[in-house]
Amino acid sequence: MDKVVLITGASSGIGAALARELGPQGAKLVLGARRVERLNELAAEIQQSFPSTPAPLVQRCDVGIAADVEALFAAAETRFGRVDVAVANAGYGLNAKVHETSEEQMRDIWQTNLMGTWYVMMHAARVMIPRRSGHIMVVSSVVARRSLPETGAYAMTKAAQLSLVQSQRVELAAHGIYVSSVHPASTETDFFKEASRRSGHPVGMIGQSQTAQAVARKMVRRMQRPRPELWPAAGSWLGLWMASALPSLTDRALARKSKG
Repeated sequence: MDKVVLITGASSGIGAALARELGPQGAKLVLGARRVERLNELAAEIQQSFPSTPAPLVQRCDVGIAADVEALFAAAETRFGRVDVAVANAGYGLNAKVHETSEEQMRDIWQTNLMGTWYVMMHAARVMIPRRSGHIMVVSSVVARRSLPETGAYAMTKAAQLSLVQSQRVELAAHGIYVSSVHPASTETDFFKEASRRSGHPVGMIGQSQTAQAVARKMVRRMQRPRPELWPAAGSWLGLWMASALPSLTDRALARKSKG
């Protein structure tokens, strides 16, 4: 794959799994995250396993800071001359009732999950428009379509991400740029450990689970054959469609499950 792929949140989870999938295919990787030591370990692992793969570019990037995202894109252009695929993957979860979510928690998750995504989408467009090609891929969630109890703040950011994707997909189509969203279900990553830390109580997986590697493999295929949305967990889209079509029934079912 002769593409320059920029990934935020690449130090673990889906971001790291995606880098591992792309490495053996010869992609030129630009890896951004706050935990640089993990990025360096990942880059070394890819280089050791696949010596012919171009050395990944590693740079600290807190997506909640606009200057960090701008610097990541600038470094990618300096090293590789372009960005073919930009993956807005960085984000975290929070488990709290809407009325018990603090103002600080609400501001922080909005800044990272939504503003961080917007920064990536904005800079990716500016880099890609002159070349009239590219793919912007946003890692959202199944809860972008239907929130669950105690996921209000997190689901809000995921629904907002989807709105940005839907708008930008039409806006950039004439420039030869594709914009798509990815909607994983519960994924076996550090996501729930971090969500537990931020929520102050244990947060576990809900419903159907999948591995980060399985999600990453499907994302790679969608890089090669873009589609508006990717729902990696089989049947998840249908389940969400039914939940949207029958909101009252879904509310009752979720209420019973929450009490149980």
